[in-house]
Amino acid sequence: MTIDQQPHSRELRSKQAQSLPLSSPYSGYFEPRDVLYDTATISVPGSDPRRELVVRPALAVLFRIAVGPHADRYVQRFLAYERRGFSGPGWHWPSLLFPGVWAFYRKMWVTGLLFALLPVLGAIAFAAIAPAFEQADIVWIACAVAAVWLLPGVVPALVADSLLYNHIRYLVAQAERGARGATDAVHWLSKRSPTSMAAAAIFGGGAMIFVLAVVVPLLRDAYVDIGVRSHVKLALAAVSDLESDIESAWHTARFLPRQTDNPTLRSHVGAEVIDDVHVNPSTGRIRLALGAAVPALDGKTILLAPARGEDNRWHWLCIPVDIPPRYLPKECRG
Repeated sequence: MTIDQQPHSRELRSKQAQSLPLSSPYSGYFEPRDVLYDTATISVPGSDPRRELVVRPALAVLFRIAVGPHADRYVQRFLAYERRGFSGPGWHWPSLLFPGVWAFYRKMWVTGLLFALLPVLGAIAFAAIAPAFEQADIVWIACAVAAVWLLPGVVPALVADSLLYNHIRYLVAQAERGARGATDAVHWLSKRSPTSMAAAAIFGGGAMIFVLAVVVPLLRDAYVDIGVRSHVKLALAAVSDLESDIESAWHTARFLPRQTDNPTLRSHVGAEVIDDVHVNPSTGRIRLALGAAVPALDGKTILLAPARGEDNRWHWLCIPVDIPPRYLPKECRG
């Protein structure tokens, strides 16, 4: 039996409407002539009138109160989620640019913490792949920005609407639990502020400071490592002519070319990194001692061992003795 079929339903609805405070901005939703009693649909501002969403009208009102600012945008989407029974990915610009700040503004504490950690995880991931870069060029900068800002923002931008929807549903369920009717639930929700600029400023701003404190050193170290790798690469290039001299004469005449004072080596830009060069007279192996020009490489050693493959071509194997892998170019990391 529907409400309209019950005896004295009009009088009952009139008393319910009169029981609401006259000052309540939501009183109109509970008047006898309102859609809450006369139909099973409610039109949301901005929605297509030809495609009205069939929902529980009181729930739609509670959504609007629980959401607060920008309710027109959010409730329209939340009603669509209600109609199909599940949420889905969307796009949310504030979450792309400042995900943690937005989450704390909406009082979603755990979500805000997770969003704040995403740039840190991105920086750690970028630091792990940074040795693959040979120089800090535009590609390096683009990848760093993508790892630290864009990708950690894309995920929140896609799921922000769904997360807020679940948060609002939880609040509405809390309001309706133990309430005698929609009016009590409205009053319960009206007592709480759906957003907090203070939380956005304090927790969101604090999260951004924390992210910068972690991410900036990681990026700085990755940038410094690229500079060290470039110096190691220059040192290897400086002895390339020395390798050619050994290939051409050492196996036939055991000829040892001039080493540390080799004019070709000393004229190379990479010579500033080299402290000493020694060729083993028995094996032709080059021992490359690096100097203090680059403090991270001071006292480090690289061995360049000659080998002849099946195609009778020379190959030089780079064997780092005491150099951390992050300082090595790709030819020395195999």
